[in-house]
Amino acid sequence: MIILAFETSHDDTSISVVEINNDKKIIHVLETLSQADFFKNYGGTIPELASRLHKDNILKVLYLVKNKFDLSKIDYVAYTEKPGLIGTLHIGFLVASACSLFLEKPLIPVNHLDGHFFSAEFNKDYQYPVLGLVLSGGHSQFIFAKNDHQLEIIGHSLDDAIGELFDKISNKAKLGFPGGPLIDKLCKTKEYNQIKLNKVKTENEYDLSFSGIKSQVINLIDKNEYSITDLICSMQAHAFMQVLEKTKKIITEFKPKTLIIGGGVSANSFLRKEITKLHPNVIIPEIRLATDNAAMIALAASKKVNR
Repeated sequence: MIILAFETSHDDTSISVVEINNDKKIIHVLETLSQADFFKNYGGTIPELASRLHKDNILKVLYLVKNKFDLSKIDYVAYTEKPGLIGTLHIGFLVASACSLFLEKPLIPVNHLDGHFFSAEFNKDYQYPVLGLVLSGGHSQFIFAKNDHQLEIIGHSLDDAIGELFDKISNKAKLGFPGGPLIDKLCKTKEYNQIKLNKVKTENEYDLSFSGIKSQVINLIDKNEYSITDLICSMQAHAFMQVLEKTKKIITEFKPKTLIIGGGVSANSFLRKEITKLHPNVIIPEIRLATDNAAMIALAASKKVNR
């Protein structure tokens, strides 16, 4: 099957054409326009402006895709239904619906988080059961899947998502936006002294919490007792160690055959290195498929078709 997919859940306008047949997964086209540079001066995404930018960008991206692939060959149209910003999701839905009507092909709504869960499967097929870590600016979840249509959230962040933590600390430290890539780059290139931060406890041992570390690091920045590099890199290591320690517990309890990561934070070099130490079969998406993209939406849509 060949699927035309749209992803507009946040600040990336992405359209892709993906062919999925048995074990073959081919990304024929993947075009994405990011709004990250536009929102640098704002320190974060503004939903109303994001919707306007999607409206301006989506037909440009569709034109690029149409020039690279004959859309008359597609079998399905898919779009991100939820979760995300209401206005930006609606833009994607409207254009996907128009394409579905014009091409006379079925329209498939897709959960954005399912897309991130399946994104690593472009690299290698999953062996079930699978434990997935979906880590982004809006979500931090542990997902356990017995097969490709039974996905269960067994743990999640009780407050801030890990990507949100990085954005807020980066803004406070005047590093810029988005925070994740800037913090990753800083800690890869600078030596730093580890600062001891408070350990997190949650009632459900598989849940995560990042609001406490956020408040502690903001207070330490205000006190100006440590270097910014020491604070930022200690915060990153501390946040990821919480994720990794919980992952170890879940692996021991659930015994997955595959461990995967997805979401924008899965592009982080520290996480990509450390996660491979936890399981013999770890699958990590390539960088362009770690962040929001329409190819993962097409792959998730194919799972719904095959049920």
